[in-house]
Amino acid sequence: MLGTGSSGEGHLRDHAKQKYIGTAFDSGAFSDQKYLEILSQEFNCITPGNEMKWGPLEPIKGQYNWGNADKSVAYAEQHNMKTRGCCLIWHEQLPEWIAGLEGKKAELEQVIKDHITTVVGHFKGKIYAWDVVNEMIDEVSGKLRDSIFSRTFNYSFIEEAFRTAHAADPNAKLYINEYNLEAVDTKSDALYALVKELKGKGVP
Repeated sequence: MLGTGSSGEGHLRDHAKQKYIGTAFDSGAFSDQKYLEILSQEFNCITPGNEMKWGPLEPIKGQYNWGNADKSVAYAEQHNMKTRGCCLIWHEQLPEWIAGLEGKKAELEQVIKDHITTVVGHFKGKIYAWDVVNEMIDEVSGKLRDSIFSRTFNYSFIEEAFRTAHAADPNAKLYINEYNLEAVDTKSDALYALVKELKGKGVP
C-alpha cells in the first residue's frame, strides 16, 4: 500500500515524481501534529481551504488578514511543497461590503482589480497556480451563475480577472476551477466554449 512509509514502498509524493499530488488544507490543522506529519509525507502540493478566499482575506475593504494564508504558504515552502491559490473570484464567501457595490460598475471593476493585484502580488513567486475564477457555470443552463459579478459585467469579468492576475505574476499558472465536468453535457460544453473563446482572444 502506498503511503504507509514501510520499507521500499515510499510515500504518495515519492511516486508523483514530476507531477503534483495535492490536498486541501486549513490552517486549523496546525494544532494536529499527526495530520501535519501525514500531510508533509504524502503530498507535494496544498490548496488552502479558506484562507485565500475574499471574505476571510479582506473582510474590510483594503484591510487584509494575511496571517493564516502566509503561515500556510510558509509551511508548504518549508516542506518542499507547492501551493495552489484558491480563489480570487467566487460568488461565495465574499465580504459583506461587496454587496454595497451592487449597480456601481466602475467601482466594482476597480475593487476587483485592486483585490487581485494585491493578493497575487503579495504571493508573487510563492504560488505556482491560481484558481482565478471559481465555480461560475450553472449546472442546468450552462450559463453564468447569478452573482454580483455576472449581474454587473456578464462574462467580461472573467477575462479581466485573468489579465489582472497575469500582470501581477506572469509566471503563475492560471485556471478556471469547476466541478461536475466528468460528463459531456451542458455544463462541460459551456466551459469548453468559454475557454476556447478566451484562449482565442489571447487571455492568459
